Amino acid sequence: MRLTLKAAMAGLALSLASTAWSAPLDLSDSEDSLTAFAKMRCSLDPEETTIAWWYGTLFAQMPDTQPRALMRFEGFNACRMLPHEDGGFKMVTREVTYYQDLETGEIIETWDNPFTGETVEIMQVANDPVSHQMPLAGRDYSTWPWVQIADQLMLTMNIPLAYPNPLSVEEFPEESSGPMYFASEHFTFFAPIDEINDPNVQSTSSTYGWARTGPWLPWMRMGQRTGGLIYSGQGMKLPGGFAQLPEAIRAYTLEHFPEYATAPLEFTTPNATSWTVFRDKVREQRQSEQGGTE
Repeated sequence: MRLTLKAAMAGLALSLASTAWSAPLDLSDSEDSLTAFAKMRCSLDPEETTIAWWYGTLFAQMPDTQPRALMRFEGFNACRMLPHEDGGFKMVTREVTYYQDLETGEIIETWDNPFTGETVEIMQVANDPVSHQMPLAGRDYSTWPWVQIADQLMLTMNIPLAYPNPLSVEEFPEESSGPMYFASEHFTFFAPIDEINDPNVQSTSSTYGWARTGPWLPWMRMGQRTGGLIYSGQGMKLPGGFAQLPEAIRAYTLEHFPEYATAPLEFTTPNATSWTVFRDKVREQRQSEQGGTE
């Protein structure tokens, strides 16, 4: 019996040695840091669509007053990581966000603006593409501020934004916040360190917090009124993919934006934003109306 047990233990040792993990990712190394992010945010498998879901509250921030909750929001991003020809990845995604009643959580199509007294039509967020190139050549990802504590790996990304507003005041006097667009995005991702370091895991479980500051949305018709918006939300990667989304979100998507159930198959530009989508939609409507009256 002792010989049998000894032989079994020896066999187990050989088995463990043959399946031993590779060394943990070195987050001070640019390539390893990017690999950790790709596993946390999306998936190393280019055939996989990763669904990241979010939910939160939209606040108005007016001068000299406390923020005021306006509505809820809920949505998701469909992501795919494609290999980059210079090493690294092309992260190809598209995303939707639906605005909801503050009390019931039902998706709403119109909104009574408490600041202007006007009832406005809501334009839900449907941006395609929202993609980024992350090549290894010429970039250093080792500077990302990773934090490991207990069994979790965390990463905060702060993204300040400033560029010419796609909606000029001259063409969109009621929808434009001014000649420049100023906003900021703030993400904090969380993933188990064991999954990050496991070479057999292509896509880790992941949760995150998200905040955004920005101008009034164009469809709110607030013009250049002082103040702006604060988004406060949280979310997670859904291991069950699109099928795991809440039923109301899944049904609305299949009815209005069915292509968003999967990630894009290739990298394209330029990226879409709520501002560019609104601009293009309004211009198309105006052209249609002008054509119909000729």
